[in-house]
Amino acid sequence: MSPRSFIERALEHLPALRRVGRRLTGSSAEADDLVQETVARALERRGEVREPERLKGWLLAVQRTVYLNSRRGLRPRLEVLEGGLGKDVAEPCADLEAELHARSLSEGMRKALDSLAPDWRDALWLREVEELSYEEIAQVQGCPVGTVRSRLARARLAMLEVLEKEKAHGSL
Repeated sequence: MSPRSFIERALEHLPALRRVGRRLTGSSAEADDLVQETVARALERRGEVREPERLKGWLLAVQRTVYLNSRRGLRPRLEVLEGGLGKDVAEPCADLEAELHARSLSEGMRKALDSLAPDWRDALWLREVEELSYEEIAQVQGCPVGTVRSRLARARLAMLEVLEKEKAHGSL
């Protein structure tokens, strides 16, 4: 695949890379950096693409590797910000797509999703939002398809339990 045709095909998947990047990093700015690094790394390794029709999954696998490599050796640190916002004021993220997406999930759904183990949450996100196949999710997460099936089943069950608990307490 030529560099030009690879870039054209990869650009089709930029929105998915940005969404998953925001889920991984928690920040639009960091997600943009991650996407840029992902595309650069993918362009270097475009010869490794075995199934061009599954480019999205391959790109997300590259993105996960880039992200994990960037986090090696990092330790949590405390940042003190001057000013700050009050408890009831949401900090604008300057990303309309992210804000609309955040508003499209109810508070209960966000809470249930955030309560999941990261591997479960990521598998569920890739399946339900990014609409990847089980095989593509396995490729992205670097695990067998059976593990993906297990993660999805457990994630769905855990989500249901949290949502039912919220509903019983009248929070939804």
